[in-house]
Parts: sequence; C-alpha cells; structure tokens
Amino acid sequence: MDINVKQVPAPTPDNSGKPIMLSDATIERRKQKVLELMHEANLSSLVIYADKEHGSNFEYLTGFIPRFEESLQILNKDGSSTLVLGNENYNKVKFARVESEGIHCPLFSLPNQPMGGFRPLEHYLRQVNIDTSGKVGVVGWKLLSNDYHDFHQNFDIPAFIIDALHKVVGKEKLVNATQIYMHPGKGARATNNANEIARYEYGASLASDAVLSAMDALKEDVKETEAGNLLNRDGQYQTVVTISSFGERFINGNLYPTDRRLERGDKVALTVAYKGGLSSRSGYAVSNLDELEEVDPGYLTEVVVPYFQAYNWWLRNIEIGIKGGDFYDEFAAYYPQDQYGWELCPGHLTADEEWLSSPFYKDSDAIVQSGNIFQVDFIPIQEGHYGVSAESTIALADDTLRQEIQTDYPDLWKRIEARRVYLKENLNIDLKPEVLPLASTLGYYRPFLLNPEMALVIG
Repeated sequence: MDINVKQVPAPTPDNSGKPIMLSDATIERRKQKVLELMHEANLSSLVIYADKEHGSNFEYLTGFIPRFEESLQILNKDGSSTLVLGNENYNKVKFARVESEGIHCPLFSLPNQPMGGFRPLEHYLRQVNIDTSGKVGVVGWKLLSNDYHDFHQNFDIPAFIIDALHKVVGKEKLVNATQIYMHPGKGARATNNANEIARYEYGASLASDAVLSAMDALKEDVKETEAGNLLNRDGQYQTVVTISSFGERFINGNLYPTDRRLERGDKVALTVAYKGGLSSRSGYAVSNLDELEEVDPGYLTEVVVPYFQAYNWWLRNIEIGIKGGDFYDEFAAYYPQDQYGWELCPGHLTADEEWLSSPFYKDSDAIVQSGNIFQVDFIPIQEGHYGVSAESTIALADDTLRQEIQTDYPDLWKRIEARRVYLKENLNIDLKPEVLPLASTLGYYRPFLLNPEMALVIG
C-alpha cells in the first residue's frame, strides 16, 4: 500500500454542540440485558461498586456517578434495586434512572464528615434486601478474567466492602461478576443501540474537534496550556488525563500542561477523551520533510508510514462477525509486533470510560458485534524514534441499526455520511457500510504538525 504526503483540505469540525440524553426505553433495555445475563449465570443478586474514577458500571443503570464518594447498587434478579450512598449523594436516589430504594451510609462519605456515630458497613448492608438464593455477584471496574464463565473470588473493590459482604451474604456465595457488564463478547455494555451511539458520538466528535483545534493552533511560541485550553471543551468530563505536551514528557513526573512554549523541532503530543471516545495526535513540530529528517532521521518512512498502513488495514478489515483472536493474529501478521513494537492491543471497546475492554487478544473467542464502539488504538514503540498516534472512534452497525440511526438521528447520519465522503475523496480511505466514523478526523494525520495543508493519503 503506497502512502504519500499530499496537500488536502482538513476535515470540517462537526460536533453538534448538543449532548444526547439516554431515553427511558434505553435504560429499560439496559436493565433487561443485565437481568438476562444474571439469569444465564445463575446469579440472584449483583452488587455494583462505584467511585468517581470507577463509576461507569454503576452509572449504566443509575445515570450518575457518586463523584467524590463510594457507592453501591444492589440489583436483584426480580429487578428490585437499592442504592447505598454517602452524605452528598444520598439525595440522588430520586433521580436514579431505574427505580431504587435508598440506604444512607455515612461510611461512604468524605473523611471527617459527620458520621452519626460509627457503625460497621455490614450494619447498612443488612438493611438491603440482597437475594441470596443463588450466587451474589460483585461488579467492580476492571475485567479480571477473559473467560465469561469464570466467576472467581478475586475482587477489585475496596477490601472493607468485600469483608462486609462476606459477613452479610457468606464468603461462599460471593463471586466476581464484572463480566456481566464488561466482557467484550457477552457483556451488557459491549453493544449499543442507536440512542447510545448518538450519545457517544457527541463525546467522540467533541474530542476530535478539540484535537483538530489544538493542531491548528500549533505555532512557535504557543504554550502547552494554550493548546490544553482548546482540548478541554464545553465543561464536559474528561475520561483520561488531557495531554498537551511539547518536547520531553514527564519531567519531574508531571503529566499536565505547563507554560512551556513550542519550539520548532519539538515532539508534540495532544490527547483528550470524553464519554464515547478519545482523539490523539503525536508527531513533530516541523513544516516539511527536511526539518523532520533533521530531528528524527527515517521517522516518516520507518514509523509513520507503516503505522498509517496498519491503521488503514484496521479500518478495511474490521467487520461484524469475526473473532477477536483472528483479527489480532491477522493484524499482528500485517504489522509485526517484534518489528514495530506496538503496545497493548490493536484497539478496544469504548463507552462511558475510554477503555471498556477489548476482544482483540491472543486466542480471543469474543465475536465482533453490531453495536460495538471501538477505539482505533495501537502505539508503535521503535528504538531511536518518537512514537506516533492518531487514535479515533468508530461504531459497527448492521443494516437494522444503521436504519434506526438514520430514522431516529438524521443529523447524526448526515455527519456520518459526510465523514465517509471526506475519507474517500480526500484520503482514499473506503469504509465498509457497517463501519461508522464517529469523528471527523478519523484517518487524518499531519506528518508535519506546523503545516496544516499536508496530510497522509493512500496512493
């Protein structure tokens, strides 16, 4: 596959500016998915954990995270729900998207807030009607087993909560059931309906527009903080630490933008993520190939071009119905890990958090499905060179789901079609009908970050 640097128009920023709310019907569908999976796994109750950084499984049915506290949702197989909340979140019981009882648990509050007299956590959990007729599943935030049927007894939530649950339901009853929500093949959250795709497209396209704005602002003497201001948009919650970095990163352990000013030849890294997707770009602050060769000889031909070839292989070959393990093996054959040093895995599911889980790992039997939302995400690490990144977001949708999007969200469908046309006419990237670009900058990469007129093109 020939890759060339050509003068092409930049994508048009196209975020709608209108966050999409989830419908009552979507929330009910989510609940039924979870209940069906509980039934299949012989789980009589689920205990779903949340804190600010790890709240997405809890938010899936409640509609909110507990911000700076911990919380639990107990969902029984009969559909009854109870929320255990601290001082500053207890008032949200009445706002929960699924009808729920509430238990006020001061132990989940911030340190040294009024506790009303100390009582152990099991005191509050005994007030909850936890169905113990079968196994009681704990849903944390990290998938610890790729085997859907491995409901093991290793847990990823605070020990004081597990200790209390052992006392209330019995140690032999308690199992890790995070797979119910997060398994890449069978988890409830692995697939999305039209309403969910519309909601997540807002975040994915917002991140894309923000990175495009930050790239457009790159010029000598601009500050990291100035680019960072362009990345953080519309008051929305960032799902990863925003990156606006010029030159060497992580000096003194710092992760955040500083007042460092951009110099010609600097390494550049720009990343931001919102609910629904992440966008990133990395490369060099140069205007042409001669300048690039001065700072990193061979970077374009040895790093960037092979990355872009693999990126396009990914877009051409992703499809509904394939096994994640087969895709992993084929990608690794096309873009050998021992040669290009790519880390992690070749892409993953995204949702309320940037990384939900991934079907792409060795011997994975997880099937790629309609309704999956993916990050195109792999990062080459090659000795002697800087890395490269152009992460973006796509959804997969069969004929039925595409028709639902077109009918229910016609403006979204117009944006998807316009992105598809841009990719074909300007970058020579032709997507399958089932591959829906959720961001205008999908496939768009500037090899010279101080030259906004030039981009990589196939052929």
